Amino acid sequence: MVYPSLSLNRLIATVVLFGLCLQGCRPDFQITSEGSARKKSRKTSDDEQVTDQFVISNVYDGGPLIAASVNDQSSLATSTVRVASPTRHLAVRPDVGPFWQQVLLTEPEETDSKPAARPAAVFGVRAWRQYFGEVGEEPLLPSDVDEILGSPCPFWPGKIVRDTHLLVLIPATVDDMSFNLNLLGELVRIPKERGYPTGCSHYPSDVQGQFGVQSPTRSYWVLMTRDVLEGSRSKSYVAQKTLVAAHAKRTGLPYELPGILEAATVILSHYVRSGERLYADDPWTYTRCQELVAWNNGSKCPVTVGGFSSGGLDVRSDCSAVGISSSHYRGISSLRKFTETGTNSTSRVTTQVATFSSSLDRLALLHASPFQVPTMAFGAREWRRYFGEVGEEPLLPSDIDEILDSPCPFWLGKMLRDTHLLVLIPATVDGAPFNLNLLGELVQRPQGGNYSTKYRVYDSDVREQFGAQSPGYSYWVMMTRDVLEGSRSKSYVAQKTLVAAHAKRTGLPYELPGILEAATVILSHYVRSGERLYADAPWTYMRCKELAVWNNGSKCPITVGCFSCGGLDVRSDGSSRSSLYRGVSSLREF
Repeated sequence: MVYPSLSLNRLIATVVLFGLCLQGCRPDFQITSEGSARKKSRKTSDDEQVTDQFVISNVYDGGPLIAASVNDQSSLATSTVRVASPTRHLAVRPDVGPFWQQVLLTEPEETDSKPAARPAAVFGVRAWRQYFGEVGEEPLLPSDVDEILGSPCPFWPGKIVRDTHLLVLIPATVDDMSFNLNLLGELVRIPKERGYPTGCSHYPSDVQGQFGVQSPTRSYWVLMTRDVLEGSRSKSYVAQKTLVAAHAKRTGLPYELPGILEAATVILSHYVRSGERLYADDPWTYTRCQELVAWNNGSKCPVTVGGFSSGGLDVRSDCSAVGISSSHYRGISSLRKFTETGTNSTSRVTTQVATFSSSLDRLALLHASPFQVPTMAFGAREWRRYFGEVGEEPLLPSDIDEILDSPCPFWLGKMLRDTHLLVLIPATVDGAPFNLNLLGELVQRPQGGNYSTKYRVYDSDVREQFGAQSPGYSYWVMMTRDVLEGSRSKSYVAQKTLVAAHAKRTGLPYELPGILEAATVILSHYVRSGERLYADAPWTYMRCKELAVWNNGSKCPITVGCFSCGGLDVRSDGSSRSSLYRGVSSLREF
């Protein structure tokens, strides 16, 4: 049986579709039939339930792929029209008023060609368009991005990733202009659509000159922590990088340090949309970034982003002794990148495979070094031989042999391998946390009948305050075999200034050793070789970075040295004044 209203409604739908085309829809339509669109039923004169639908898709670049439908009543197949721009649902009720008064916008509907759904909280193409400008097509997110965001956070136990991270698109261009730090600073001053304006309170010329115009070649996503990692404050830059690498190795997820542009974009885009300042000034919080800024004297130091106050965000170089060593204000954040692109279900599958393969490749790099550990190093093999199992050793720089063969910055005419020792500081030995107390036991009974020794002096205040402190992760140190020339007969303050000056002069992140690091380097070298460094002819102690607290509240540095046949001294130094016996050594961490 033929219903006259069906032909009329189809004619109306055709007219509307033609009108949409004239209003600017792209001409590359694809018309198919499907029955998956939502349906609205009515009774015919013969009580036969019939439905007919037209689906009109129009999805703009970069937005999520959505479906739109025009409902007509018929039992015939659904006709679908799809274009590659945003879709809206148009619902038509033939029984109520003229057609042009009944067009209703309804919720989006998924289609088979839709890529992974974009979580509502992300800062993607739509948010960029709303607050800043057009950024083109956004790359695909992993199809399991909702599972990723709903998974347990690898840094803050008891929380999920979506509570501790921000997911932000880093565009290659904004309104066809290359996206960079300079442009970002302009955009956040005058955001569109009632966004919260802000700026940069500090943006020094060295950062601006070296990194201000650097732009990504393609758009990509970053998933960055909303705060610096727990335990990352009051650590050197090298230790902070090691901490991030340890988390990546532990979780098997490709976390890394943020770049300057990434950190600034995540923090500022979140503020423009929400008004919430992260990495703010209460307490003062900065994240150190991947990039190192070079000064005129050739020294290099990390760039920090944070201290976000009512005056704006700080993007500054961290070129001081504090910048190279530890600071309570400067921690480290961490991020993951999603860089693959695609526009259909086939490319989405390819993206998932590529993402998985990329993660495996990065994980493999973390677990396997492409080069051999130098024979002079005291690494996992030596720990196993003399003391016990320490697990996998972290990677050394791929150019470690070149580093060891480079000129020594402290003793002219010598190479680093002649003046330094390269030693692994483990987190555990045979499953027990590694610390000063355990080290003292291990060196008394080394395996294989090698040279044994002990602590000759191990002050109770040192033992109580530092004896059980253990590193949370394994790392390498490269420490000088002797105190630095010119460091004896100087106050503790002058000795720290000397090390900082060397670091600034060379651009290398040298710092004072910790007690555990100093004792481990000296004692492991003796157990293997029988040679006593920092010995008693002449008496030689190194002052370390830790300060022991006495009962009267005074503080003094801890010294390690005067290694004699009776053992090694690890004691508090009742005075910070100058002494001929007390110098200072220096080390780098990997």
